[in-house]
Amino acid sequence: MNEALLAEVRQHDQALAQSGIEIWVGSEPTFTNAQSQEPCWLSEAVGGEKEAHARALLLALAPRLPGPVHLMRVQGRQYPGEHQPRFCLGALFARQGRNASGSEPASARLEQDQLVAAPQPHERDAWLTVTPDPAVVEVNMAPAHDLTSFAKWTAAVYAAAAAAGLSPTRYRYNGEVTDSGGGGQITLGGPTPEKSPFFVWPQLLPGLVRYVNRHPALSYLFAPPCCGSASQAPRADEGVRERFDELPIALDHLAARGDAATASELWGMLSPLLVDASGCAHRAELNIEKLWNPWFGGRGQLGLVELRALRMPATPERHTAIAALFRALAARLAKFPYLEPLIDWGAELHGTRSLPYYLERDLEAVLEDLEAHGFGLGPLLRAELLAPAEPIARATHGVATLEVMPSVQFWPLLGDAVTQSTQGARLVDSSIVRVQLLVSAPRGVPLGQLGVNGYRVPLAPLSPDERARPSGRDAAVGSVVYRAFVPRLGLHPSLPAHDPWVLEWNRGSSCVKLKLHAWDPGGGVYDGLPRTAAEARARRQARVLTGKGPARKLRPAPGAEHVLDLRRLPSS
Repeated sequence: MNEALLAEVRQHDQALAQSGIEIWVGSEPTFTNAQSQEPCWLSEAVGGEKEAHARALLLALAPRLPGPVHLMRVQGRQYPGEHQPRFCLGALFARQGRNASGSEPASARLEQDQLVAAPQPHERDAWLTVTPDPAVVEVNMAPAHDLTSFAKWTAAVYAAAAAAGLSPTRYRYNGEVTDSGGGGQITLGGPTPEKSPFFVWPQLLPGLVRYVNRHPALSYLFAPPCCGSASQAPRADEGVRERFDELPIALDHLAARGDAATASELWGMLSPLLVDASGCAHRAELNIEKLWNPWFGGRGQLGLVELRALRMPATPERHTAIAALFRALAARLAKFPYLEPLIDWGAELHGTRSLPYYLERDLEAVLEDLEAHGFGLGPLLRAELLAPAEPIARATHGVATLEVMPSVQFWPLLGDAVTQSTQGARLVDSSIVRVQLLVSAPRGVPLGQLGVNGYRVPLAPLSPDERARPSGRDAAVGSVVYRAFVPRLGLHPSLPAHDPWVLEWNRGSSCVKLKLHAWDPGGGVYDGLPRTAAEARARRQARVLTGKGPARKLRPAPGAEHVLDLRRLPSS
């Protein structure tokens, strides 16, 4: 990992230490075999050569951990409908490092030993496991006592995964890049349940609930492809309406209790409300099932909060930056109680506020707030967090510029939500795609009009303080929603795919056209999955064709403002 970034990580640790705040951080990075189309790497939890890859990962990881290291096989979890427990491979290692690594004899023991009981780590030791999950191998990292250790352990895990032939990302046939499929959750807690920051500062958790509600960037900017109420990490305001109406009452009660609020009160007031649409506490953006849950026994009363609205980051540097963001936010909320009221966003939450442009501005506001309260992040960490996604397409029209960006879309859940809550994966209509359109020009220069199928895309002009960064140009933003393919099971079975669709950009009497394909414009099949990033990029770029022609008159679009939904247009 970059030494300059590690220096910023150490500064982050120093800021927390000087404030007397102790926050441990854990994670569950997930990796896949990016070139495999076996079920175990697409949807199934076990099978194929998954255990062999997991074993190879752990053996490659052992020499990279502070020694001594002891590897072992322990009892895994058995899920409903599965005939036997899943495998679980573990590593017990020194938290600070005490002598030469014991990885070589440990490797032999992993091959030979029978199933053993999971150890109870001493405070000087750390315990991690490698287990299977649908489509991925998951590394349940040991909770790190500081971010410096977290960064080093994370870098070691990513390197070991690469050595075992596993990847945090995968390519689709058409060149699109996606994450491993298993998520990259972050967990915050303390060295013991009693020393959890959520109990030492009882206003931290209620403040976090309020803060996340008011900053959609924390919910969507680092999220997996599936967001919203059908996701694995819905916000508190994306579930049952009546439940969200009760949340301010719980938060106000806890605010009145102040520092006198107990662990049982925090759990009792918030656990019924921080859940998904079916009432599942595990599948919520702020997962507190291990905070002070009396129904889980010791496992449920660990003082932990898991942040679930996080996709698997492509690099250990970005993973570390995300951990730094939420750890700094927890420190800020611990020292400076946050009592701002919840915002009822309504349609705006899944509308303009979840477009990439507004999410980036919202994250900038969060970072400025951390800086103002003494927990700011360094420039390299900020750059990792603010790194924009690669545009789908770019075009110029005279001195004006158009950028087409991928955007969050909220896939609806199909079928019975209660029934699906017990399954490993949820059936959603993933054919719905949304893109952001950002057009900019020097101040005073007309931006022109955008259209699809003869209908105008409604654009929202950006205010002077929101002008296109960093040049301060005039700009406007809008979005297009379309069906990328016809799913086997999905909504509107008679609705065809919009492939390709043509984006028209009129300025004056001329028009620049972007023809966007979901697949190879030449048709046929691809020669296997992309093997490199360059090959994947070439396939993406080949799917966008640019042309020119005369401008034509565009009709007003039906539907919501600032979005053109092609599914609502006449089929002709």
